Amino acid sequence: MTAAAPPPLAAYLDRPLAEPNPEALAAVTGGPMAPFDALALSRIDRQLDPEPLAVESGWCVMPDGVVKVQVLTPMPGVSAEMVDWWFDWHPREPDRYRAWHPASHVTNTLVEPARAGAKAHWGATHYPVERLGGEEVRVRIEFVAPVDIGFSTNALGDPAVATVVCGLAADMRIRVRHTAMSHVWLDDGDGGTRLRSHFWCGAVVRPDLPGALGDLAGSLLNRAAVRRRALPADLGPSLSRHCVEEFSNLAEILPGLYERFGDGR
Repeated sequence: MTAAAPPPLAAYLDRPLAEPNPEALAAVTGGPMAPFDALALSRIDRQLDPEPLAVESGWCVMPDGVVKVQVLTPMPGVSAEMVDWWFDWHPREPDRYRAWHPASHVTNTLVEPARAGAKAHWGATHYPVERLGGEEVRVRIEFVAPVDIGFSTNALGDPAVATVVCGLAADMRIRVRHTAMSHVWLDDGDGGTRLRSHFWCGAVVRPDLPGALGDLAGSLLNRAAVRRRALPADLGPSLSRHCVEEFSNLAEILPGLYERFGDGR
């Protein structure tokens, strides 16, 4: 009897994670950064500026209780086309999501956008299950245009910006949206990109309730005291480390995945 062929992504599922970016890993495991060095959501456009931030990688609890995570990942050889393809391709089969971080990613499902946008993932909703800080979490991520989380532009024509991926994340256990996230790939001038990943955890709290009821509940919950009680104490260090690991791994595997599967196979 002929042995069954291994799944197409077996080599990616069985390989060890790529070495995490050492500068980012040292920054996020060395304790919290000063809150005044963190990029506030109100200054999100600064993420598009290639000039260095005060702190590129770190985490902290902001004065308003928001847990801020920001991570810089060099991605040599990774282009905008690869990134845009990846965010449309990977949620369509669970093994594709697992290949991104085999130790922590469990599964993922996709709800297609209701209408086409400038990017294929705009309007898509992902339902990933992953391990974070030793706990399995079920998340909903609604992918949106950059202007929908506070950017003044979608940056589609900015020569310094390769591509941008933004989303609003919810905890499916309690069905509450809570986090704004933005990932900005900047042109590195050498055929690759530099990724700035930023998370504002607890900044956009809104329960899954209809219309004005959800808005009212959100206005009551978007308070510093609520955030400090509701957000896990280890969220900053665990999310920042996970971000360093998964995007360092993606930087290594994405060019090969795109070369093999980028034509739609």
